[in-house]
Amino acid sequence: MQIYKSFFLFFCLTISLKVVYSQNYGACDHVPNSDNLQYRLGNGLGYIGNGWDDARMSNLSRKAGYDTQRKKLPEDHFKNWGYGIELGDAKINTQLGILDVVGYLATPTKEHSSNVSSNSELCYPANLYMPIFLTNGSVNPENYWAYYVNQTVSIYKDHIKIWEIWNEPDYTQNHDQVGNWYTSPPNPNILTHWFGTIFQYIRLIRITYEVAKKIDPNCFVTAGGLGYPEFLDAILRYTDNPDEGKVTDEYPAFGGAYFDCDAYHQYPQYGVTDLETNIGYHENGSDMLAKKVVILKKNHEYILKKYGFDGVTYPKKIFINTETGVNSEKKGNNIGGDLVRRNWILKLALFCIEYDVKQVHLLNLADDGTGMGDYENLGKFVSIEEGFKKLKSSSKGRLILQKIHLGKFEYDEQKTKTFINSLPEEGRGIVLKRKFPKENDEEYYSQYIYSAWIYCEKDEVEGNIQFNLNLNFDPLSIDWTGKQKNLKKNSQLNITSTPIFLLENNGNYNDTTEASSETDEENEIDNENKKGKKLSANSLVLKFYNIFILLILLF
Repeated sequence: MQIYKSFFLFFCLTISLKVVYSQNYGACDHVPNSDNLQYRLGNGLGYIGNGWDDARMSNLSRKAGYDTQRKKLPEDHFKNWGYGIELGDAKINTQLGILDVVGYLATPTKEHSSNVSSNSELCYPANLYMPIFLTNGSVNPENYWAYYVNQTVSIYKDHIKIWEIWNEPDYTQNHDQVGNWYTSPPNPNILTHWFGTIFQYIRLIRITYEVAKKIDPNCFVTAGGLGYPEFLDAILRYTDNPDEGKVTDEYPAFGGAYFDCDAYHQYPQYGVTDLETNIGYHENGSDMLAKKVVILKKNHEYILKKYGFDGVTYPKKIFINTETGVNSEKKGNNIGGDLVRRNWILKLALFCIEYDVKQVHLLNLADDGTGMGDYENLGKFVSIEEGFKKLKSSSKGRLILQKIHLGKFEYDEQKTKTFINSLPEEGRGIVLKRKFPKENDEEYYSQYIYSAWIYCEKDEVEGNIQFNLNLNFDPLSIDWTGKQKNLKKNSQLNITSTPIFLLENNGNYNDTTEASSETDEENEIDNENKKGKKLSANSLVLKFYNIFILLILLF
């Protein structure tokens, strides 16, 4: 009988431990509803100077077709200017229609860094293991990161949808050691954007998650700018326990419980191997460049499913890419060029909708002094000083995606298969179906969007291919310049390496519309630059007001 009692006690204890240490809370139990998140293209503004503050740059970015942003909100910046210093710019973003913004949390003050003599942007914060909350439920000011997150989220919650934690904590030059991360914790000494343990990074995620969710339960919290699936694997198999990431009462959950979004970085000049199929993607035609960005997402998703984040055991996470880019000029061994970049931007949008990547952020608004080496010509503009007059030709395709509101559509797998079967061998295509309703009379409307192009694996294909359409409606074709043409459902269509878009023609469009002239475009943008200066002035007034209030409180 004693044996049976002992077995029963062990069985009950096992069940009890499973309940206590199960992952059925946090992001393992619930993630915010992402059904209303449209696909958006955004960017990090970079720093231009010469009077170009965030308000003016945001206005120019919006006119170039970008409808979200990765906004850096560093602690050291707030120390110098006050936590409300960016609120005016954040409000202007909302007014401009720059939505679902990513708030990038980073850069402790020198006093709050683990290494006061080094660059605090690259060293983990101090006091991470101080209690997150006091006994009265308020945030502990001695936990520096918790206090910073509390202040930031409280002020910007109405204008920031996603909180990204740090920038590339997995960055390393010791690529030969990365494979070990599947079985061992990464060596802190080779993580040159973090210089801390994986357990400390999980602690950073946990602090951010618990503080941000207490203030705004519907926000998304994301691990920040990850590249390596191996690092993600380590996050998912360890806790924030400094003692080897073990599960205890104080550290009850693995890292996957503390984020509901996966933000990753992928620059497509670097190859990617699909973890599931072992197929390598190393060529540099525009189809391959776009494919590399979504394949890394697929790899992250593969790792997440391995740990149960499959929508069955635990909720799925959403995916965003917060850094990518292709150069507009080819220099040395770098990939780049006007045509390949234009095609990549258009195909990337289509691939991201197919693979359910909610956002992509291109690095930097303009080339003036913001890039270097492999990242020298990634901007949307050659120079910001002349505004839209210096918008790169390869960036203009984004304007038509904005005009047809591509982000309001989702992938239609069955119609895509049927459409691809009707294309010539060299052709590729996709069909998207409307998910969100039309908002205004100026918006192109179609229930479906068909897109076709010539496949580019190694290089961009010059010339065109003709074939006969086989559709059940008379489409309106729109090319990347905005030129429109009415077609019949069995018309002959020319396709090139640049995607063309076919919409249902409901009589809402002109028969044929040429793209606007350079003069018209420049006049429009001159007006927009004036508007941007006005927005900038309004933002400046708000910033001085915030500083004035801060001085009153201090004295």
